[in-house]
Amino acid sequence: MSDARAILRISVLGSIQVHRGPVPIDPGPGKQRAVLAVLALHVGHAVSIDALLGAVWDGTQPASARQLVHTYVARLRRLLEPDLPPRGRTNIISSGPGGYRLLTGRELVDVTRFELLYRRAQQFSSADEPQRTFELLGEAMRLWRDPELTELSALLHASDTLDLLRRTWSEAALDYVRAGLDVRQAPAVLPVARRLAATEPMNETAQALYMVALEQTGRRAAAVRHFDDIRVMLKAELGVGPGSQLSDAYRAVLAGDEPAAGPAGAVSAPAEQIRPPWRGRGPGLGQLIYRERDLDAVMCLLAGQRLLTVTGPPGCGKSALALHAAACLRDNLPGGVVVLDCADLGPTARLDRRLSMLLGAEPATGAPSRLIGEQQMLIVFDDAELVMDGCAEVVDDVVRACPNVSVVVTSREPLGVPYETVWRLRPLRLSRDDEACWEAEPPAVQLFARRAAQVRPGLRLGADEVRTVETLCEQLDHLPLAVELAAECLATDTLDELSRRLDDPLRELRPPRRGQPLHHRSLQAALLRSLGCLDQQERWCLRRLGELPLRFRAEQAEALWRSSPHGPVDGRLMLRRLADKSLLFVHHDLAGPVYGKLRLVHRVAVGLGTAEHRFGEHAVAVR
Repeated sequence: MSDARAILRISVLGSIQVHRGPVPIDPGPGKQRAVLAVLALHVGHAVSIDALLGAVWDGTQPASARQLVHTYVARLRRLLEPDLPPRGRTNIISSGPGGYRLLTGRELVDVTRFELLYRRAQQFSSADEPQRTFELLGEAMRLWRDPELTELSALLHASDTLDLLRRTWSEAALDYVRAGLDVRQAPAVLPVARRLAATEPMNETAQALYMVALEQTGRRAAAVRHFDDIRVMLKAELGVGPGSQLSDAYRAVLAGDEPAAGPAGAVSAPAEQIRPPWRGRGPGLGQLIYRERDLDAVMCLLAGQRLLTVTGPPGCGKSALALHAAACLRDNLPGGVVVLDCADLGPTARLDRRLSMLLGAEPATGAPSRLIGEQQMLIVFDDAELVMDGCAEVVDDVVRACPNVSVVVTSREPLGVPYETVWRLRPLRLSRDDEACWEAEPPAVQLFARRAAQVRPGLRLGADEVRTVETLCEQLDHLPLAVELAAECLATDTLDELSRRLDDPLRELRPPRRGQPLHHRSLQAALLRSLGCLDQQERWCLRRLGELPLRFRAEQAEALWRSSPHGPVDGRLMLRRLADKSLLFVHHDLAGPVYGKLRLVHRVAVGLGTAEHRFGEHAVAVR
């Protein structure tokens, strides 16, 4: 699972880029990038030193050019295999009598991946499967970030190779536009049709297809104007009029009834490059506060790991962090982002079918891994704590079968599979390292002020009010969900009235909230969801912990758990299980581990018997 070659991707169909997972790696200065590009254009084949010299320097080579090539390769090896000793860094760039060879999989270099996708699309076209042809061509076209190959043209003296690549793009673009028009997806192919018409002004087929795409997206007048422009250009440049194909397309535009608009509700794609798709619940709105380190850590971990689980207590912002990271990485993933929302699913839900539906399978049959294949994408399983067994099964199948997929799971506990990396998210409380240099209001206060200003525009907090809010945030454990719920109460309450609500925040902080999962509408619902992750023994142990202070030692908990109505209790194991489920946290001092509870978790533990009696029906439903 940790093989670097399975997650390293190299892109040259635009700016030269290297990604480990979805995270970019700087390939270095211009000549070094040029060497990497030549190797990528010939992936799997040896490139001689003389060929590298000719491509990088042409006829103006410095005396040290040959030694520079060796230096650039050594630096690239260090970038691509940083964890290996210098003499062992030959798994991705090897050397031999024939020169240097890039050994990464062909599907992990965009040039050869494009060729593979284009070849498969042609096979489906021959089999008369237009929809699958269109999908594969769309995936292939998204790999081209710059059809003009501007950076390659500036770095390499290999005009024949680059001209061949540009011609291949034009041929694939023609096929893509045709396929899109055949399946009534004119809005999707219009940007490519426009670019193709601009780069191939003398190509009659390209101009005709652009006119049809304009007409099918409701732009008949623009199609007529384009025909007039082409007619003038042909007369001025070649002294001829439009050919039969272009003339036929023009007559069809003039004679047509209302243009087909594609599927109901389809809108025209923007003129710029089509972005990779985003399937499922969209990215969060607004900026993250005091999560820069967490965001950087998540993105760096995804550079080297295929499965990352973000855990943390209820309401700490796991979903917001994961979706924000996915939005940042989206443009580096030709297959896009898929978000499977597990918030309202029960333990028996078929996650494989739901994922297949998000991937476009109708009906949702077959393993999702077969639909994904070799696509480069990120899948987010959000709020998965109540469907851990099903989630682990689907994730394991996808990660093992799909080498170019990264998976992020958000949950209150880890999945528990052997290759999982876990990032534990904490509340918005400042760390000791930050306290000395933090000049603005604490992050929880900033979040409160931002949300309060949304529900009561124009609200400004004075110095005394900021101190009140600081106290309020401390009582709410600096949990983003709790802080936002409190701020939203200011739509009807004063700050003093809000402070009184904190006598019973689990029940009192319940502002109107629509468009949110049930467990994001009140603190009570959020904490009851955590109880739904516990078995009877764990619930009993958590209830007894309500008798201890917020900080305690393992020996104190074990003394409470000597006898249980649910059988013997392994105290250390139980503490670890409750910590894994984000109901306890642990740190170490000279005397050993110290366990702690959030204030809100302590409230639940203290009143667990009453809460289970009063809200038992809901708690059972949550489970």
